[in-house]
Amino acid sequence: MVEPSQSKINKYLKSDKKTYKGLEKENLRSDNEGKISNKPFPSAFGIHNFNRYVTLDYSEPHLELVTPPFESNSAALDFLSDLHGFVENNLDGDLLWNYSMPPKFKSKYIKLPHHRNCNTTKLAHLYRLGLRNRYGDKMQSTAGIHFNFSLSESAITSLNESKTNIYLGMSRNLLRLFPIVLRLIGCSPVAHKSFMKGRKINIETMNEDDCCLPKSTSLRVSRLGYYSEEQDENFITFNSLKDYLSIIRNYINKPNKKFQNISLDLKQQVNNGTIQMESELYNHIRPKGVISRKVRPYNQLKENGIEYLELRSIDLNPYSTIGISLEDIEFLELLCLYCVLSESPDISLVESEVIKENIRRSSESGQGCNFINSLESVPGEVDAKDMAESFLNKLQAFSKEIGLHDDRKDMFDEYFKRNENPLSERLIEDIKKHGGVLDFILKQSKHTHRKIDNENLTIFQNEKEISETEYEKHKKQDDIIFEEYLENFRGAIR
Repeated sequence: MVEPSQSKINKYLKSDKKTYKGLEKENLRSDNEGKISNKPFPSAFGIHNFNRYVTLDYSEPHLELVTPPFESNSAALDFLSDLHGFVENNLDGDLLWNYSMPPKFKSKYIKLPHHRNCNTTKLAHLYRLGLRNRYGDKMQSTAGIHFNFSLSESAITSLNESKTNIYLGMSRNLLRLFPIVLRLIGCSPVAHKSFMKGRKINIETMNEDDCCLPKSTSLRVSRLGYYSEEQDENFITFNSLKDYLSIIRNYINKPNKKFQNISLDLKQQVNNGTIQMESELYNHIRPKGVISRKVRPYNQLKENGIEYLELRSIDLNPYSTIGISLEDIEFLELLCLYCVLSESPDISLVESEVIKENIRRSSESGQGCNFINSLESVPGEVDAKDMAESFLNKLQAFSKEIGLHDDRKDMFDEYFKRNENPLSERLIEDIKKHGGVLDFILKQSKHTHRKIDNENLTIFQNEKEISETEYEKHKKQDDIIFEEYLENFRGAIR
């Protein structure tokens, strides 16, 4: 178990203790019958490639809502709630599907956005086409939350370590605790049968239309969901930035046999490596550098180090009207602080295998399984519920030490309840009561009819014109043909 360091806590308490949180929320669009929408990206949002708040993840119906970073958890939630309401008001009657597994699936509705006429948008289109040719549309059509976390400069300075090493240590501890996190926050144990059609997968029939793993927390995180067998061979430990960058460089530059037959000459993918570019790395945690359109993420990290972390494998919470609750944000923030202010030795080869196995167990049977506790001590395995309760008790004591306990009471009440009755277990029960996943998630996806803050509404409305202006600017700045631009992009990591 990850243990807090009293020395680190004492140093942190001498800082301003500020953290910054940003949210990226994916939702598929569905119609009122639970079918994936076939409508294009709404014109009210301008050009998706350049809209800072409403963009696309994989396809036209796969929306992504993005907030800037906030110090206040409630401010982050309010901004996302306003953005969610604004998007709902411009969907021409469609819904934001409030579940991580897709609604009734038809590949013909998974349309890739048009490549448009500047080099950056053409590259984005080629990348999506490569994903389709590599994995198909289904795996790309799951949805979730990305939680972006950073410490203030005051907090970083107080810990007397480099920013990069602080975030690497945090990443290692997040991996160690992620199986417990999945038990508490995972909520995608059921999928419509249309998602499983044509796939050789051992999964149980739940009713006429749905299938599930009855003890699963998250099909999306499991090997049945958002998963790459090719990447799984090389577990990323975050023991050093150099090692992390070396894996990315090799993944991008070394041809992968499975993808070599997908044409480069006919522009069917960006390259034939294990990943086409950095964003194809399917990891639960992603270190991020300074955001720049001109410098590739790999080179930003190499030159300037880690600026913040992105926690990626968080399911949508269908019991919140917008897919995430204040208690979820408070839990994730406290989890991140716990991981920062705990000792974090390097992850050995043996421990990496333990972490991988515990994540697999949690995603596929985390409602009622054992986690591997140690290969060197007794007991070697511990009941998942007991381990999660022990962690929550430690997290509660930690919150008191850093002065956050008083305003986290509702969060702890909620999360101790979740350990007794996981969200995924509750969801299965509710789906059975409502006769199927489509009927229940449609009920959970109804429009919020939120009254949007006037200042935020103006920001969202103005972004349409800003995105269109940015697009025109990029078109004018293109001084080479796309083929040359693509070769330069491929050669930027060596």
